[in-house]
Amino acid sequence: MDLEKKAYAIDRLVSADLPMRKTAPYLYSASLEKAGKSLCLAAAEKLHERVKPGEAVFIITGFPIPPKNVCETDGPPGSAVLAFTLRELGLKPVLITDKLCEPVVKAVVDGAIPVELISIDRAKAEEEAEELLARYEPSALVAIERPGWNSRGEYHTMRGYNISELVGKTDYLFLKARERGLLTVAVGDGGNELGCGLVEDVVKRYVPYGSECQCPCKAGIAAATPADVLVIAATSNWGAYAISAVLSLLGGIRYEHDGKRELLLLQKVLDAGGVDGVTGQPTLTVDGLPTTVNQLLVELIWAIANA
Repeated sequence: MDLEKKAYAIDRLVSADLPMRKTAPYLYSASLEKAGKSLCLAAAEKLHERVKPGEAVFIITGFPIPPKNVCETDGPPGSAVLAFTLRELGLKPVLITDKLCEPVVKAVVDGAIPVELISIDRAKAEEEAEELLARYEPSALVAIERPGWNSRGEYHTMRGYNISELVGKTDYLFLKARERGLLTVAVGDGGNELGCGLVEDVVKRYVPYGSECQCPCKAGIAAATPADVLVIAATSNWGAYAISAVLSLLGGIRYEHDGKRELLLLQKVLDAGGVDGVTGQPTLTVDGLPTTVNQLLVELIWAIANA
């Protein structure tokens, strides 16, 4: 099976609307139209072309879940797999999150990858974004299940509730990176994630609370900041695994993330205080999907990549 066929098979697999949100097909189609090819291939090719050995890549992740105000299980595992894939390819990944999500993000990489923080305070966050870009000089930024602010600079859950007081303002990193001409890639599943501004109009049209949220801003949950390439998946972890698998193929290395490793990563998230983003419970699940379903899909990605 050639690369394009493998990428297409993985793309269709990870975008299957198993959580039954019913809006994912609209977001996927809109992103596919922008990319002009399978989304995981578009993202992996851009990273492969634009980032040279030894250069840094920022991976921005962590989504806080009220009322417990802890990080969810979707995002950090996918970020860890991508980070280790990039490292295997000779690149220098750096994970970026905020104070609330820090324990989970650090847990999934066990100190093997640097983790940096962005402040909740807007003025401090903008200064920190400038400093991080200057210090690491990344060639690309990847956001994976990270809240993205709407047209009024507010962050929301999928249910339309405002969580701006919980979220480090990582949109500044994307905005300043784009000003510098750096590559930006995003992975999302609902339209309220950083980078989904690429299909903001579609999110507002089809996603509940997309155009009008349940907080006083009334500007909707649709993220306003775009990415150069947006990967829409049923869960963002799967989208990150898809990119990692295709990057492995492009770089000539074996893709290693399987069902056993998935359970180990999810357990690290729970041990660090994380919860399922849909149920709010500390279980080995992602977006409410049973563990067996999640493991099976991870195994299928592995099987396609290594066929």
